[in-house]
Formats: sequence, structure tokens, C-alpha cells
Amino acid sequence: MPERTCIGCRRRLSAGDLVRIAWSASDGCILIGAGHPGRGAWLCPTAKCVDAANKRRAFGRALRADVSHEAIEAFLSDGLGWSIRPQESGGR
Repeated sequence: MPERTCIGCRRRLSAGDLVRIAWSASDGCILIGAGHPGRGAWLCPTAKCVDAANKRRAFGRALRADVSHEAIEAFLSDGLGWSIRPQESGGR
């Protein structure tokens, strides 16, 4: 499995252990999951790494976009708390 670097802690881990995020310029928000188009960045699924990325201003640099403070705050407050793993779809 390919390795990616977490934008929060800067550790290299397999892509399966990280969560991909992407920037949606049309919606002005950060999207979670591998199915979103565009430039992506990778994060460990912990609040600690999300906070570290926020403090380092890594979201805008990694996504090569002008990510607003409001978009990051919405990303942090959308029930992410201890984990940012996308919810499993209930499709059977």
C-alpha cells in the first residue's frame, strides 16, 4: 500500500491508516474521503493531528488553496471530535 505523509504530525504512514481531505472551492469547505476530486492532503484520524495541522497552517499549503479560517472551524466542529474517519455508508 502506498505511503502518505500526515499534514499534522508529518509521519509517513500507509494510505489506509490516514484520511484523505480535499478542498471544494465551489462549496468553500473541506471534504473528507478518497472519493472527492482535486488536490488532496492526508491526516491521521485523530483530533491531535487535526489541531497540529491547524496550528501549522498546513491546510492551505497542502491543498494549495486559500482555505478560510471559517472553513477550518467548520471542519473542526462538524462532529469530528476524537476521529475524522468518514462515517460508513449503511448500503447493504
